Amino acid sequence: MKGHSNIVSTSSFSSDRRLLATASKDCTIKLWNIDNQQCTATLQEHTSSVNSCKFSPDDALVASTSDDQSVRLWEVKSQRCVATLNGHTSGVHSCAFSADGTVLASTSQDKTIRLWNAKTFMDMATIQGHNDWVGGCDISHDGILASTSEDKTARLWDMNTQQCITVLTGHTRECYKCCFTADGTLLASTSMDKTVRLWDVRTRQSIATLEDSKWATMQCSFSSDGSWIAAACTADNVARVWDVKALRCIATLKHDDYVLACSLSSNDMIATAGGFEVLDDKDYRVHLWQ
Repeated sequence: MKGHSNIVSTSSFSSDRRLLATASKDCTIKLWNIDNQQCTATLQEHTSSVNSCKFSPDDALVASTSDDQSVRLWEVKSQRCVATLNGHTSGVHSCAFSADGTVLASTSQDKTIRLWNAKTFMDMATIQGHNDWVGGCDISHDGILASTSEDKTARLWDMNTQQCITVLTGHTRECYKCCFTADGTLLASTSMDKTVRLWDVRTRQSIATLEDSKWATMQCSFSSDGSWIAAACTADNVARVWDVKALRCIATLKHDDYVLACSLSSNDMIATAGGFEVLDDKDYRVHLWQ
């Protein structure tokens, strides 16, 4: 699917599997119809690179984060921006909704995580603790907040008290993104150290390290039943799919350029995208795999 004019940073499926949202350095978010692979909307009010996008649990909203230091909420039906959330003092890297859709978390280069009321659009809390920029975040079904940082750690937070539950150490380079399984028992984190780590949320221990990548791993996504995980492997020009139980790579999805975005839908369709803007032959297409 072709339409972006610069690097595609991340992708996100709607829960009903009908739409895919993609965020790009061209300052836009695009919504794609999965059935006919056509772009149905281009959301453009950000003034700098868009780093992430995420559907709300009811698919009514898309949240986006940008280097313009803002978080925006877009109404999917009307395709208009309904809120601009300001408070971060540097570029905003990632966002995640709580399972009930009432809270939105955002992470930033300003070393903080902010919690926003997704209904009233009010700033609820600022969480501090990381020693460097915070790259990724996700919220489990039971309300545990996970974050990843350039300080080489992943952290788990109590959403109610905003206190750190534990610091997950093991990565040897900066950490980029993270995601929970649907049941909240496992957390995955990606890193510049070329690995994806799997963490047992209950014991707070690393249980596996997936090491096929030649360079940084970026966005990651579990299948709906948690049996697979897919991850973008930048300079390898691939996304890889691993069997979580067997801890082996079962598929390599090849691109002609860097892969930065990688997401799995609830029916196990995979979207991948990326690009590398200094190349003469730029490829910013979004690929769908079954």
